[in-house]
Amino acid sequence: MNQMLVVGASGRLGREISAAAQEKGYSVIPLGRNDIENIGQFLASTNGKFVDKTILVDVSLPEGTEKIAEKLVNLDIAEKLSAWVIGTTGHSEALTQKIKIISSKTPIVLSSNFSRGVFFLEELLKARTTTGKNVAELAKQLGFDLALWESHHTMKKDAPSGTAKTLALAAGISSDKISSTRVGSVVGEHSIFLSQGAEELRLTHVAHSRKLFADGAVDLCERILKHGLDKRLFTMSDALNQLMRS
Repeated sequence: MNQMLVVGASGRLGREISAAAQEKGYSVIPLGRNDIENIGQFLASTNGKFVDKTILVDVSLPEGTEKIAEKLVNLDIAEKLSAWVIGTTGHSEALTQKIKIISSKTPIVLSSNFSRGVFFLEELLKARTTTGKNVAELAKQLGFDLALWESHHTMKKDAPSGTAKTLALAAGISSDKISSTRVGSVVGEHSIFLSQGAEELRLTHVAHSRKLFADGAVDLCERILKHGLDKRLFTMSDALNQLMRS
């Protein structure tokens, strides 16, 4: 049986990930603030069950990620942890450096969005056309102006979202061409506008439920445990590109 340690398990996404992982047969262990202090013991323990592999999923807050990094940076985790999957954002430069150091001991996937649909949209934007140019490059050469709009619920703090920044990077869209809306209980919507004269194309991803993020996170973990990743720092896009070639 594979084991999943979940930091942030009491949050909305954490609860969804825990439930989705249990449905897949994982032994799920929620780690609270005090548990992080003893994370080395959790990595070494089987909790009375036979554990094949252990993966750590962090969907807490940047402060939680900082605490985990402080512990892991000094621990021997190479044979104990298959990967650390991080779903938090807003990391300081110091934390980013710690994460890079830890990634030399175990693979780390840093993702602002676990949606498989967003990954697919990103791949579409970067896909090569028969001209040899990618979609975004060809659109610009044809005279299309590109912009991005994203919408989330009113409680979301960052704007633009991390996903919007990722998609904008894939499409070569500058930050001044990104607009954000925070309204109601919108789970998430991202639209790429390609506009030129009297015509316009739109590429849109709509999240109808947070469950899609949990399913995407567990799918990523399953692929990691099955195929393995190199010991380095990945984005979700980088990780899936390597895993889907395995």
